[in-house]
Formats: sequence, structure tokens, C-alpha cells
Amino acid sequence: MAIVKMNKFTLFTFESRKDYLLTELQKFQEVQFIDLKDKTAEEEFKFLKSDGNEKDLALIEDSFSKVKYSIDYIGKYMEKEKGMKAMLKGKESLSYNQLGQEAQKIDWKKTYSELKKHDEEMVSYNNQATKLQSEIEALIPWEKLDVAFSELKQLSTCKWYLGSVSHKIKDEFLKTFNDNLAYSYVEVISEVKEDVNLLVVFHKSLEETAEEVLKENNFTKIHFNYDGKPKDIIAESKVTIENLKAQSAEVKEKIKALGSELENLKLMRDHFATESGKLTSLEKFIKTEKVVAIQGWITVEKNDDLEKILNKTVPNEYFLEFAEPGEDDNVPVLLKNNGFAEAFEPVTAMYSLPNYNEADPTPVFAPFMLVFFGMMLSDAAYGIILTVAAFWALKNIPMEDKRFIKLFFYLGISTTFFGVLYGSYFGDVLVKVVKPIWLDPSSNPMAVLIVAVIMGVIHIFVGLGVKAYNLIKSGKPVDAIYDVLTWYVTIIGAFLMLLGYNPVGKYMAIIGAVSLVATQGRDAKTIGGKLAGGLFGLYGITGYLGDILSYSRLLALGLATGLIGSSFNLMVKLVGTGPITYIFAALIFVGGHTFNILINILGAYVHAARLQYLEFFGKFYDGGGKAFTPFKSDNKYFSITNKEEI
Repeated sequence: MAIVKMNKFTLFTFESRKDYLLTELQKFQEVQFIDLKDKTAEEEFKFLKSDGNEKDLALIEDSFSKVKYSIDYIGKYMEKEKGMKAMLKGKESLSYNQLGQEAQKIDWKKTYSELKKHDEEMVSYNNQATKLQSEIEALIPWEKLDVAFSELKQLSTCKWYLGSVSHKIKDEFLKTFNDNLAYSYVEVISEVKEDVNLLVVFHKSLEETAEEVLKENNFTKIHFNYDGKPKDIIAESKVTIENLKAQSAEVKEKIKALGSELENLKLMRDHFATESGKLTSLEKFIKTEKVVAIQGWITVEKNDDLEKILNKTVPNEYFLEFAEPGEDDNVPVLLKNNGFAEAFEPVTAMYSLPNYNEADPTPVFAPFMLVFFGMMLSDAAYGIILTVAAFWALKNIPMEDKRFIKLFFYLGISTTFFGVLYGSYFGDVLVKVVKPIWLDPSSNPMAVLIVAVIMGVIHIFVGLGVKAYNLIKSGKPVDAIYDVLTWYVTIIGAFLMLLGYNPVGKYMAIIGAVSLVATQGRDAKTIGGKLAGGLFGLYGITGYLGDILSYSRLLALGLATGLIGSSFNLMVKLVGTGPITYIFAALIFVGGHTFNILINILGAYVHAARLQYLEFFGKFYDGGGKAFTPFKSDNKYFSITNKEEI
């Protein structure tokens, strides 16, 4: 079994030693705490109360949010490393103790205060500039008005309006206004889209008539609270905006100068996250006035290490007990496989981790996924590229978990192998030079289809075999016969009949079918229910037929990779000859095959995983396990290297 064996530990120690112990357990990184606060509601634990320090936790979380704000704010104005350089840059290593010691030296509050001040300045400048820009946009249609607003306001015998009417009635409005108001003046200032912007002036004695004409023509009045000419106001506003931009630029430079504090802020972020983790964990404990009770999970192989930590940290001041998981325990799951199968663990996790009492399917499905992916991508050149790229990434990209990269390293090897078998190198580039070791799928697709179906039957049979193993292990050998052996007999019999071995195949199929009808409804209480359940179980043969046909995708995707690659090669040949055409040919070849390898890597991975999730896992796998998440420091920016020295 590839699931690591767990123990539940119960620990009692003095309240006064709790904080120091928690720090050492965080360094240890091998225990997962169980939340005990609900226990206080039970009668036998009434004398206990929940642990925790809400005040300190609130202060730490407030500091964390301020540091995070500072990092994000400086980051907006700093040039970020991109591409390969950023990818290859690893985390700086710090010990747990160094993280705390360095944090004590950093005056992050000063940096935060300066940033808040600069932020307020930037917001003020931006708001002023935005307001002025809005005013400019409002005044632009009136820019040709060559009189100051203050001069218009000084008119004593006349009244005036700025406003607009629809472009469609411009001429009609002007005629009506001039005809009805003898002592008036109308000037077209501008025409914007469907509106005509106007200045209208009329003698106050004609106000009633003017208002009526304006209303009839849907004249929309516009009010400005300015004194100067529009063009002068616009010019002054533009100058002010430029000054605001200059001031903003100065503030940006001050913010960039604080970029020198970015590493310190990142260190503080990891420090506060670590401290927050400790205080949050306290909420899972229960205590009396002097004693704290802690429960959690630990791998069996680390039991002795935990005892050593306790003897070092709280010698003679603790009680520790280990126990096997109970039936009602939700035991966390930690997978442990050999180097090859370990690379496929992320595929299992994407579906669901096994529950603690279930077998890990990873070592069983890994060889199948390896083969299926290779058959679907099936180009030796693509396989070599994928293998080399993954190998380079394994050696050069600093990552804590490299299982996914390792997975594609193995998948690249499989792709290369099948590419050599099929004689595919960038499609048909080397078809005249290198012959297939086995066959060309495009010339003999039926052979590949037969192999795909055989692989599918083997895959499904292995899945049923794992189901039988689980049933026998759980003390249900008879169920293994009913639910697995009967299907083996039925499916094998059906295939033998298809292959022409009628006597043997027919009898096996009949025996298997009768057995299925007799056993698949065994849990029903009535005879009718048992018979109906048995017939429904036999109907499941159609599901197995559909599952087996699903493996035809091993042929389909393999053909797609080769044919798409060959299509790009044909396009290269049709370009012609000559220096310029060679450049286009190279672009088509590189671009086309880059697209082909990327799209078919994705397709091969998705479909290879699908065959595991639906056709394979569906036969035996429940899943639903929760990952083992040990209590440790939250180190986003720094690598905390030292666990507790045992």
C-alpha cells in the first residue's frame, strides 16, 4: 500500500509551555492538528474551554494585511522580472530561527506609513486630474465661444443661455427663434454628433416668448460655473493636469525608491504568516487553567521523533499517547510511492485522493497512463523535445514539488518510444529515411485499433482485479466472485465468440450471464427485486462495451498528431524555393509544429487521464480522502530550510 500509516496522538502539557512547544512543532513540520473546540460541548469535557488568543491574532493579521498591502503597492511601480529569468529565480533560504531574528530588525511600519502617505498623494493628484479632464471634455464643444462667462453674466438688459438642439431641426429652430424674437442673437458654437451647441441672447422683455420657443424645440440648457473664456479655461486646466502628472511622477519615484525595502517586507510577510499560523492553531486546542490538550495526526515513522522533541522542549512535563485510527476518524492521507509512480500522484489528486482504508491506485494506473499518452502523442521528435524540456526544468527550475515536471519527463520517453515504433518524426519529415519499427498507423489503422482494444480490455480487467483485491482484503471473498469473476467469465466468453471460438466462448458467456442475473440483485429483499437487480446488472455489459470502445481514442489521437504534423510539412513544401520563401517555410514549420505539439500534449494528457478516471477508477475506486497538511510555516517568499534537529 502506498498510503502512509498514520497514528492519532493525544498530548497534554502545561499551559505555560504551550507557546514554546508550538514553535518547535512548527519547525518539525510533521503533525496535523485535530480541531477539539467542539469537544467542550460534550458533558465529559465541560470543565475544559477552547484555547486561542483572539487579541494577538487580530494584531498579527492586521500587521500581515498592512505588509501585504505594502508589497502589492510597491509592486505596482516596480519592474517585474519576466520570462526565463523570473522562472529560474528561486527562493532565498532562511532557517526558522533566522526568519524570526531578521524580522525583529526590520522597521516595516515606517515603510508602510510612507507608502500610505504617497498613496493618499497619488489618489489626490489623480482625482484632481480626472476632475479637470472631465471639465475639459465638457468645455471642448464650447471652445469657440469667444466671450468670457463673466462678461455674459454682466449683461443687464438681456438674458442668455448656452444649450443644444437636435441637428435635425437646426435650420427650423434658427428661423423660428429669429422670427419670433426681434431683439435676439443666436450663435452656433459647434456641432457634435446629433447636437448643435448654441449661444442664445434675447432682451428680457421677450423672456416669456423665448422660453416658449426654446421649450417647443427641446432646447437643452447647459450651465457652467466659470468666469473666463472656454478656450482659456481649457488651456489652464491642461497646464494644471501636466503639473499634477509631474507631481505624480515625483511621488512614483519616491515609491520606487522604497523598492529597496521590498525584500524586508517579504520577509515580514512570511514572518507574520508564520505567527498567524501558530495563533490560528491554538484555536484547535482545549485547556484548563494550567493544562492544554492537543490532538493530531502523525505518520507512524515519526512517532519517535515527536517524543524526542517533547523530551527536549518540555522534559517531564507532558503526557503523550499514540493510537490507531478509529472507524469514525477522518484520517488524512499521505501518499508514498517509488520514484516512477510518485510522478503520477498529481493525476490521482486531481480526481480525488484515496480514503485512508483504500488502496492507492497510483502505482496501478501509472504504467497504463504512460502507454496511453505515448500512443496518442506518438511522435519521436515531439517526445524528445518534451523529454529534454522536462529534464532541463527538473535540473534548473527551483520548485518545491517537481512531480508534475517529472511526470512529463516520463511521458516524453513514452512518446519517443511510440514515435519510433510508428516511424513518426515531426509527422512525415523522415518517412523516406527512417522506417517504422512496427507499423505506420495511417497505413494500417486497424492494427493499432486492435491493440488499443486489447489494451482497453487489459486496463478494465486490472481495474476489476483491484476491486476483487479490495473486497477480499475487507473480508468479502464471495462478493469478489460475484462482482468480478462473473464479469471476467462473461466478457472473456463474449470475446471468444467474436473471435470464432464458439463452443468455449458460448458456454463461458452463458455461465457468466446466468451468474450475473443470479447474483447482482442479491441485496434486494424480494425475489422480484433480486431478479430485476440481476437483469439490470447483466445490462451493465453495454457499459463495458462502451468503455472498451472508448480506447479507440488511442488510435484517433495518434492519427491526429501525425496527420496535422504532415499537413504543416506539406504547406512547407508548397511555399517554393528561394531565400524569402525559405524564411516563410521555416516560420510555418516551427510555428505549425509548435502548435501541434502543444495542442496534442494537452489532448493526450486529458484523454489519458480520462481513461483512468472513468473507465478505470469507476470499477473500484471511491476516493474522497483529505490530504495530510502538516502544521508548518507559511513561506511564500523564503524557503524555510531547517526542520527540528532530532
